[in-house]
Amino acid sequence: MKQARYILFYFLLLFSATTIAQDTSADSLVTALQKNQLFFEKVFIHTNKTKYDKDDTIWFKAYVASSTNKPSLKTTLLYVSLFSETGQLIEVQNILINKGVGSGQLELFDTLEYGDYYIQAHTNFMKNFGEENTFVSKISIGDTTTKNNKDSDDLYDVQLFPEGGYLLENVENVIAVKALVNGKGLDFTGEIIDSKNKVITHFENPYLGMATGAFFYDKSEKYQVIIRVKDTVLKMEVPLAKKEGLSLKVVDRNDFVDVQLQTNKETLQRQKENYFVLFHQNNKVVNYTDIVLSDTSKVVLQINKDDFFNGVNTVTVFKKNTPILERKFFVYKDHTKIDIKIEKQLKEKDSSVFKLKMIAGSERANLSASVMSGKTQIAEETNIESAFLLTPYVKGYIEKPSYYLNKKNADRLQHIDLLLLTQGWTQYAAYQFVNNVNPEYKYDFELGFKLSGHATPLGSNNLALISEDNKVIDKIFLNNKLDFTFKNLLIYKGDAVKLSFVKPDNELAKPENMTLDSVVYSKMEFKPIVLKSNYTSVAIEKEHDFVFYEADATRLDTVNVSGRIKTKALLEKTKLVRKYKKTTFDIGKYMPLEVADRYKKELLLGYLERAEGARLVNWKGLEWYLELGVEKEAFLFIDGKRMESEDLGGLKLEMKDVENVMVQPLGKGFRAYQVFTTDNYKKGIVELYQNYVFDYGYNSAKKYYTPIHDFNLQNEATEIDWKPILETNTNGEVVFKVKNNFSGYTFSIQGFTKSGKLISEIIVEE
Repeated sequence: MKQARYILFYFLLLFSATTIAQDTSADSLVTALQKNQLFFEKVFIHTNKTKYDKDDTIWFKAYVASSTNKPSLKTTLLYVSLFSETGQLIEVQNILINKGVGSGQLELFDTLEYGDYYIQAHTNFMKNFGEENTFVSKISIGDTTTKNNKDSDDLYDVQLFPEGGYLLENVENVIAVKALVNGKGLDFTGEIIDSKNKVITHFENPYLGMATGAFFYDKSEKYQVIIRVKDTVLKMEVPLAKKEGLSLKVVDRNDFVDVQLQTNKETLQRQKENYFVLFHQNNKVVNYTDIVLSDTSKVVLQINKDDFFNGVNTVTVFKKNTPILERKFFVYKDHTKIDIKIEKQLKEKDSSVFKLKMIAGSERANLSASVMSGKTQIAEETNIESAFLLTPYVKGYIEKPSYYLNKKNADRLQHIDLLLLTQGWTQYAAYQFVNNVNPEYKYDFELGFKLSGHATPLGSNNLALISEDNKVIDKIFLNNKLDFTFKNLLIYKGDAVKLSFVKPDNELAKPENMTLDSVVYSKMEFKPIVLKSNYTSVAIEKEHDFVFYEADATRLDTVNVSGRIKTKALLEKTKLVRKYKKTTFDIGKYMPLEVADRYKKELLLGYLERAEGARLVNWKGLEWYLELGVEKEAFLFIDGKRMESEDLGGLKLEMKDVENVMVQPLGKGFRAYQVFTTDNYKKGIVELYQNYVFDYGYNSAKKYYTPIHDFNLQNEATEIDWKPILETNTNGEVVFKVKNNFSGYTFSIQGFTKSGKLISEIIVEE
């Protein structure tokens, strides 16, 4: 009955615009948070499915939103990357984002190993907030059940997270426990015992290795945690509590959130204790107030949920302008999600027509739909709600984040609170707090690409960028300078442009000497999310030896990038083989050569000599041939035709007219080169201006093709249709056609409206 000596005092805090903190230092802290607030972007990638075969294509729709979940109009470039489970970068796509959405694809290939893979996505501006803001989602390729699992001892990792950040003597404390086995959360049972082996509390509501329990911390006692997982018993010491301070507890009360602040007798004896309480979501301030504890040990701030932001919110407690406690909690606002229904309108011979309609509301929405067989159980790793409301505000990778926002899971809100409790927190200075939640502006929004260069002599002060069909793309004024930069260019990879001076009479003049830098873009260190612990490590006893991760150890769910998978080059070769196989029957034996920019102004024969060592030689004035080293020969083919002696002698082909070069070693030092020319060269079109081909730019979204189905054997890794672009009308409706004709369909619908309302539904056709 030790709690009886403490007085319970409820303080009802009704938020309004007039709630002002008294402490001038606290005011300065809030001012720092609100000064030059950075825009906050977040990303969601909706894939056509979550399980793929090796010869599949990952089709996806990208959504980029602001902090209020409205389509972001700030960024036009999104980086989407695919990583293997071991951290190898396989593919990066540069996706054009228009009004917050874009679409694309990642092509898979046969040499990929079966296993789990990770899709990550970010904008350049998102790097201001660190790697935690990167979108991550898991997919599977092939039959992952056949993966070779090495026989090894299990690795156990147990972490303790006191609510708020630390334990306090002589008050009730809440502590969360997270148990990982081989990096994965598993359900467990456990309790806290005192020095007499008396059970003080049991852990309740375990989910994915997370549980929580409350207990009164007697300053005269020492406590242990006992965990039982996978027939193994783990024991560890509970961290020592502080003798003085403040404890923090957050309780969900349906329409309200209770924030309970409690202290002990030892703290009250030090006269008045002043605290500053701040409610926020990153750099967006909800409200703040001063708390003075003098003759009471407990204060409860009861706040209406309507005053909070939708999703993850944070309460931070300061003492003397220093953060001492922090807790994240989740507020879900049902009215921000729009429910939908799908009705079949018409059944045709090889397709069905459906109408999607919002049940309540008639906003314009941008949606995507993955259509699977009605027998398919869609198990999405993430959805747009978890990507916008949860993961951007939580550190590290979350297992199955969509679970926490699925209304079919009755205990989801309890489990999401467990997830946030196990975030942990480390005390830091006020300036660090401000820098974390409202970081310094370092990375720009990217609105297309830049192209820089140098032209000499100056033919005019007006320089124009011209398309292949001789249309002016952009024009800039040089102001008598030889260096130039074209900005915000919508350029796709493989696009070609020309540059020309524009004279006063609008006559075009070819630059005599032009050098171009490669396309300027934001270079990003693409690497998979690496999870790190954020807790104080303690010793654990176990019935047999095992490995325990220290506090600064890196979790090896994913590892640092070790480089692009070598077989990516095979995919590029496959594209060229498909393109030229009609011209050259044995093109599969050739490998593509990358032609450096410095060779693009030369003749083909000059390039072959300087880059490949293949020198044009005349034999006794009778025959021309390409010599490789000593008594070695190279054979040259142009557009499938072998160049004979008379062809080589008069060959004046320029590299600007060459599209691709491929080579095949023939053994004993001999080689064969296949050279493929541009369409203009084949048609005899003389190009007065040199074409500059961009090897970097946006990746074009290809037209979706429907896979061929075996109607008698429906594979869950085979989708029926994919609709990346669906836009509702003013009535909140959109009609779309689904290819093929099954007896039933399962729809995964994701999207958002212009006002920031989210749509996330899995609908099974009756």
